[in-house]
Amino acid sequence: MAEKKILELIEKLEAEIEAADDSDREDMQVQLHAVVAQMKDKGLKVPQRLSQLDHQLEDEAVESMFDNMPV
Repeated sequence: MAEKKILELIEKLEAEIEAADDSDREDMQVQLHAVVAQMKDKGLKVPQRLSQLDHQLEDEAVESMFDNMPV
């Protein structure tokens, strides 16, 4: 039951992330990462697409920190 609820949350969050602009995607990454951590803590298998999306959003967040850095 808990796994089904988490999977529904994931699908909703994925759809919101895809529709969001860049600044909102950064905020949503924190939520997504928390969901992934929850799944791991509960011993649930994290879908590969979810892990990939989490890593992609983390990379985007790191890159955005350097966008306005003077050279």
